[in-house]
Amino acid sequence: MITRCMDSSVIRVVQGGVKESTELLKEKFDHYFYTGSGSVGRIVARAAADNLAGVTLELGGKSPAIVHADVSDLVPTAFRIMWSKLANSGQTCVATDYLLIHRSIKDKLVPLLVEAVAGMYGKSPKESPDYGRIINARHWNRLMDALNATEGTQIAVTDDLPDEGDLYFPPTIVDGVRPGDSLMKDELFGPILPIITYDTLEEAISLVNSRDQPLALYVFAKSDSAEAVVTRTRSGSATVNDTMFILASMSNPFGGVGPSGVGRYQGKHTLDTFSHHRHVMKRPIWFPTPGVDTIRGPPFAGKENSWKLDLSRQMVYPSLWSLRDSVLGKLVTLIPFWRSLVIIPGFVRALVQSKPVVRRRKD
Repeated sequence: MITRCMDSSVIRVVQGGVKESTELLKEKFDHYFYTGSGSVGRIVARAAADNLAGVTLELGGKSPAIVHADVSDLVPTAFRIMWSKLANSGQTCVATDYLLIHRSIKDKLVPLLVEAVAGMYGKSPKESPDYGRIINARHWNRLMDALNATEGTQIAVTDDLPDEGDLYFPPTIVDGVRPGDSLMKDELFGPILPIITYDTLEEAISLVNSRDQPLALYVFAKSDSAEAVVTRTRSGSATVNDTMFILASMSNPFGGVGPSGVGRYQGKHTLDTFSHHRHVMKRPIWFPTPGVDTIRGPPFAGKENSWKLDLSRQMVYPSLWSLRDSVLGKLVTLIPFWRSLVIIPGFVRALVQSKPVVRRRKD
């Protein structure tokens, strides 16, 4: 569609893998934009640094969902978490990667998670036209290896089994996972949901902060608890009582922080990312006059030139209290206004006292 509808001198698509990408990185671009893993992101950042060019990196990470004890309704909570976990079989950059559940509500929430899966894809998601497949065999085996190495307990979710030939990986929930488990090492980018149980909100916040900053963070809780999580953690984005819908907000920028990414985009912010905000100033050559022009440059020494420094100070910050700190001054003296008050007398003085540094030649 891009080839058919767009001018090839404006936008061009090159399909390929490591070889093609490596060759592209040898070219000089004004701005580099990459979404993917952190290891490749570092390669792209180095290429941008070699050319002193801008770079935007969306690198993902392990985005947590925290469900606190005071959440008002577990039914929509379960659905929204599993929706984000299983969209495109978990292969989205802002999918819920792992789940932190308060111990007091875990036994109520887990059955609802299973029910949410059945409601969306049935007991055999393999037969559902809405359930996707893993992108390739390498990633299918990566997920399988992580699942086989876990010390957690798998919860029965569907009637299906993984099928490497079809690249099918069923929705999988693993309970009793510890922070050092195989499922917690890297971003899963697949339909496996590890569950970690916590007892206090402080414990959940500490666990999130002990890891790299994620691209997204989700918290299901009442206002005070949610505010505590958002203000005491760092992430590219944060959503309260929902998941992934932040991508639908085109008026706000989206991007990671630290290991989860560099830069922002989305909507107009994408245009800003790929644009250079160039400052262009146009002034008439006749203003100010050559004599007044001398205000900006030396000589500054000597009593006869002291007025230049006095005028410069007034332009930065007025010495008159009435223009600076009074209630009336704050109400009516915007910066351009008080500057004009001190500049006008200064210019009059400059017209009288200053002499052009460069004089016109008669020839």
